[in-house]
Amino acid sequence: EKYAISNKLPAKQVSILARRRARITKDKNLAKLREETRKKILQKKRHNFKKPEAFIMQYIKAERDHKRIERKFLHSRRFAVDLPQSPVFLIMRHRTRQTASKHIESVMQELQLRTLNTAVLAKADGKVAAMLSIIEPYVIWGTPSIHTVRNLIFKKGKLLIDGRLEAIQSNAMIEETFKDLGIICTEDIIHEIFTGGENFAKINERLKPFKLKAPRDGWKKKLNISYEKGGEFGNRGNAIDELIDQCL
Repeated sequence: EKYAISNKLPAKQVSILARRRARITKDKNLAKLREETRKKILQKKRHNFKKPEAFIMQYIKAERDHKRIERKFLHSRRFAVDLPQSPVFLIMRHRTRQTASKHIESVMQELQLRTLNTAVLAKADGKVAAMLSIIEPYVIWGTPSIHTVRNLIFKKGKLLIDGRLEAIQSNAMIEETFKDLGIICTEDIIHEIFTGGENFAKINERLKPFKLKAPRDGWKKKLNISYEKGGEFGNRGNAIDELIDQCL
């Protein structure tokens, strides 16, 4: 008993989770309203038809992506983006709800970047670096600080429990979900993710992608130009922290 570990969160973290519970209730009400609006829009769309020009533009975009991938892999022989010193990438999908290229869409699916403004934490290894090379114009990535990883998990972290998505609201929930890995609190998850620990993959299977918003102040630069050329997409290293802070 003398050395028993308390399962209580520090006051600051309790405050964050309490605010989050209130926000979840508010979000549920907003989600219901959005769903009703979405159904009305879908009802209208059923009576609309795609113009031939839309199909042509879709083909042109797919062809453009195909040529870009071919140029990168076959001509330049550059098969992957550069690997950072950090063991983890933070990747955010910032462009288009649906890409025209099947190759790009399949990579998005594998990385669980299925929807706009979704973010994931992924191991910074050769496989992920090669994937980023393929989907580069549609994503932003970088190496997050532990502060950013903590904020993501506390504010946007969700777990798959019994087939349902549940927001992380207590250490008791964490302990119940990850007891087979010896993880008993949120800080254990943060440490494993940030350091790329041995349980990284198993944690990531249960920790679902983070649903973010567009930056509060809006996108300042062109979305289809790379960060190194003055745009938004691509690798921004440690500067990813500032962007994610705007999107939370």
